[in-house]
Amino acid sequence: MLTVPELRDAEPGVFTRAAAKWQTLAQQVASRGDDLAKHVSVLDQWAGPAGEAAKQDLGDQRKRLADAAQRLGQFPPVLSRVGGSLTNIQNQLRTAMGTARDNSLVIEPDGAVFTADKAPPSATPRPMPGPSPQLDMPDPKQLAASLTTTIQSLLRQATAADEEAAAALRGLTAEASGLAPAADDSTLLAGATAVPTNASPADVKKWWDSLTPQQQESLLFMHGDTIGSLDGIPAQVRDRANRALLAEEKANLVEQRDRHPSDALNGKIHGLEAIEHRLTVTPSAEHPQPFLLKVSTDGTGRAIVAMGNPDTAANVATYVPGTGAALAKINGDLDRSDRMAMSALKAGSPSTSVITWLGYEAPHNIVPDAAEDKWADNGKGALNRFQDGLRATHSGSPSHNTVIGHSYGTTLVGHAARDGSLNANEVVFVASPGVGVTHAKDLHLTGVTDVSQHVHSTVARHDPIQLAAGIHGPSPTGLSFGGTTFKSDPGAAGPWYELGWNAAVHSQYWDPGNAALVNMGNVIAGKPTF
Repeated sequence: MLTVPELRDAEPGVFTRAAAKWQTLAQQVASRGDDLAKHVSVLDQWAGPAGEAAKQDLGDQRKRLADAAQRLGQFPPVLSRVGGSLTNIQNQLRTAMGTARDNSLVIEPDGAVFTADKAPPSATPRPMPGPSPQLDMPDPKQLAASLTTTIQSLLRQATAADEEAAAALRGLTAEASGLAPAADDSTLLAGATAVPTNASPADVKKWWDSLTPQQQESLLFMHGDTIGSLDGIPAQVRDRANRALLAEEKANLVEQRDRHPSDALNGKIHGLEAIEHRLTVTPSAEHPQPFLLKVSTDGTGRAIVAMGNPDTAANVATYVPGTGAALAKINGDLDRSDRMAMSALKAGSPSTSVITWLGYEAPHNIVPDAAEDKWADNGKGALNRFQDGLRATHSGSPSHNTVIGHSYGTTLVGHAARDGSLNANEVVFVASPGVGVTHAKDLHLTGVTDVSQHVHSTVARHDPIQLAAGIHGPSPTGLSFGGTTFKSDPGAAGPWYELGWNAAVHSQYWDPGNAALVNMGNVIAGKPTF
């Protein structure tokens, strides 16, 4: 049976969110069935045994999807009812605990209520705030007995509701939901649950393509958080999974903030809302269609957002921000990606995707974090894998891929290219404190022979990042480093007592009209810089 602390701390909202998620899945499965119906109609003129077999197979799949959608639609009411029931029971518990508090009574985890002088050592007076009923029971012992009856009854009701939810959730498997096509297809469940999280992105892509539509839909529901962040899964699929996850993560954070307000929670919620807003912007030249490739609230938060479809774009760029980058501050990074996409368009790119890659824990501050290599070393593997994934999921001719780092982000990019083989045609270092090598030829880009010809760097005249040269290696803009240095606007000079350095310049490379922004667009589009 549930205990008082368990019921007190329960979050009934999880059932309401699960109900909404199942309802969405039912609608998506029904939509896949409609899509198959269109394919069946196209085959009407295909005669002969092969044509009949194909039409029969598609027809069978359509029926299974329709049956699955109908069965899935039965679960949301059950989950909503459980969530509502637990909310009501929890509110009654709040009232009872408030009464106990007001009358100096203590409550055992099993719901037994005692007067203070009779309380056993294990009793806890941790009541929840809430209104107290006006009970005409002046005798503390009688009141304790009455509250014991009330609270233990509530615990039994909550336990029954919890068991009902457990029974419903046990039924939410691919087979019970109608997602298994038939008893003779014994590979479905194994295929739908064995997510190859340790496989290479190329192998992940092959695995995903081998699944039936039913298996894919089952995975999107059962393992959406994993599918959404798995390199090798197509961008459109990851986007679907992560949009649902975004709503869940935000709801969880809001519930946590309501119980324990904090600046950290407010910041993460603000970041999720910034992503939400960008996902709803009508696509245009200034704001390409966004794809949410990852979202997480772990640590300072993670997010990967593509402006334009990286699986179809001719030119794909990955932007890696630096020190201080976090989910709470992602709005500015999203704007930078939009501006780079527009710059590439102006440079002649026929189709472009620019990706904000906040896929690592960036240094939290300049001193002492930004002087340490560990942040780059911890993130380089994820960046290399992500770039491999872009290659694996791209359709048509290979895209022209660029990786752009800013500030400490250049250090991460450098370490990824130094210690592995970064799957990109070009790298761009903007305002770098060093990239872990002394010469461009020490970097490794997959399939690129003369790497120095594909390394591009810039730094503004008044950017104080130049004072950090040597911390992570020499500046890539130095003549001895090799590669190409392109122009950036100098920025406004700082005051004389700061020797002309101006910290604001460090963030101005993406300002409209800045030569650095123009040149980044040129690199992305495969055009010369100046």
